[in-house]
Amino acid sequence: GNGEGDGAVWVSALNLVDLAGSESMRNTGTTGQRATEGGNINKSLLSLSLVIKKLAKPNAFVNFRDSKLTHLLQPSLSGNAKMSIVCCVTPSDR
Repeated sequence: GNGEGDGAVWVSALNLVDLAGSESMRNTGTTGQRATEGGNINKSLLSLSLVIKKLAKPNAFVNFRDSKLTHLLQPSLSGNAKMSIVCCVTPSDR
């Protein structure tokens, strides 16, 4: 029925990740610290996409420790969870 007395516990998590700066460096002309920061963000996005692809395969080993982003999101990405991802992207061809 209503779940009373069965010992079940609902846990919620909200992760807000700002990946601003993940634009292509060749198009933005960034250099120095900003270029390094953008490169690190792009590496994290690559790691996240690889983790999501592995999660779609049954019994595949998923390495969440490839980036800080995937390591921090591991509880939300694995296990018995429902997850939604909202992406705000530009339609620009740049």
